[in-house]
Amino acid sequence: MKNLLPNRQGRRGGFTLIELLVVVTIIVLVMALATPALTRTLQAGKLTSAGDSLLGIISQAQQNANTYDLPVELRFFKFSTELDLPGVRQDFRAYMMFKVTTGALTTGSTLTETFVPMGSLTRLPESITLVADPDLSPLLPAANSQKDTKNGSTPGYAGVSGATYNAIRFMPDGTFRLPGASTGGTSGLTTITFAQDITNSHFTMASDAGASITKANLPKNFYTIQIDPFSGKARNYRPGF
Repeated sequence: MKNLLPNRQGRRGGFTLIELLVVVTIIVLVMALATPALTRTLQAGKLTSAGDSLLGIISQAQQNANTYDLPVELRFFKFSTELDLPGVRQDFRAYMMFKVTTGALTTGSTLTETFVPMGSLTRLPESITLVADPDLSPLLPAANSQKDTKNGSTPGYAGVSGATYNAIRFMPDGTFRLPGASTGGTSGLTTITFAQDITNSHFTMASDAGASITKANLPKNFYTIQIDPFSGKARNYRPGF
């Protein structure tokens, strides 16, 4: 009768320990080489998504100003990720849109502004921030920073105690203004300036990597939005990575 059993001498029992170590070593090396590139790709995608969303909100604010024939204000909120801890740096990490109305002005009365939220607060993804450096974001000057309040009390619309904000106000004629600190007195209005220099009409978004971003340590991959002060047209700039 023919022997149907395989030849034991010709059968291989499996991988040796050395072979397994070689395979594991190769896998570890591949992962070590691929992880940084994958991390950069994921971070770049997160930054692109956040920048494109903000670009869309700017366009929406311009359209709303034209539709309602009223100024529309886009506020950028600056706060710390560690709530209420003193000495922790603050960054621009959220934004929100408001419709601006004014009350009737009569003799001896105070002209006041009312801000009606248009939509909800939008937070930037974790580790993504609008850069506060004046060279990278001249549209967000520290001198124009205001305390974030809601109906005169805190915390304000950002929902974070001690938060501040900078604003860009889009006008019905297509231009935009920069609201500053309150003038006080009898007007009750904030100072409004017109950003005439288009070369300084931009702000920058980047990954903070746990440290404040300046012009000196700006990452290779960032997202800059420039707004034409005369037409209100916004465009983006991406250098790649």
